[in-house]
Amino acid sequence: MYSGSKHILSFGGGVNTAALMVLLLQEGSSLDEVVFADTGSEVPETYGYLYVAQEYLAKFGLSIRVIRRPNGESIYETCSRRKVIPSAVWRWSTRDFKVNPIHAYYRSLGVHIYQYLGIAYDEVERMRDSQVSYVTNLYPLVDAKLTRSDCVRVIEDAGLPKPAKSGCFFCPFNSRDRWAWLLEAHPDLYTKAVALEERSKHYPNQRLTDQIFRNRDAVPLREYATILKNRELAGEEEALAPCGASCMT
Repeated sequence: MYSGSKHILSFGGGVNTAALMVLLLQEGSSLDEVVFADTGSEVPETYGYLYVAQEYLAKFGLSIRVIRRPNGESIYETCSRRKVIPSAVWRWSTRDFKVNPIHAYYRSLGVHIYQYLGIAYDEVERMRDSQVSYVTNLYPLVDAKLTRSDCVRVIEDAGLPKPAKSGCFFCPFNSRDRWAWLLEAHPDLYTKAVALEERSKHYPNQRLTDQIFRNRDAVPLREYATILKNRELAGEEEALAPCGASCMT
């Protein structure tokens, strides 16, 4: 039985949690800590936004605690070593690189955790109850009926830049436009994603594009890059289906 409690924001580096950070601080809500689970394979823009968030939090006497797996291995390194890609079905990557490291830290605190999660009102289907007794999930954006567009307004009104979409650069839930954005903004990371896909022991039966090309001819990343280069690259948009309450917020 845990004695005492803490209110902690699980910060994903995206629009929703950036807006939630602002709201919690502006409204004087209970907030003891802010944690960020680092997979080691986020897009550079997400790492850059951590500095923006740190500066904002510092005004309120808070900072971001970055949490990583004990062995320090990134999700890309793990996938490369195992010769696999993240599974859109089993979602072990979210479990092993987001949920488990954060929960291990929570257990070390020895108190009950009220965890703020950045789920917007227009994505309530992502809400989940905590699966552990020492954590209670809270969804202030849903309670306030704030949509993603509302979150953008909150961020801009606070004088902060809008963050890029968070998530691993080779996430199997990347949309067509997310892959196009990655190819244009970070061709080196796109190349790394291609290499990971093609080295997978399950390739070509499993590809990083399976979610966006369901019910269509198989299009691996290398082929998709050729398609993209033959048309105007699209702008960044939302991922197809976020990994859950603890990822990509």
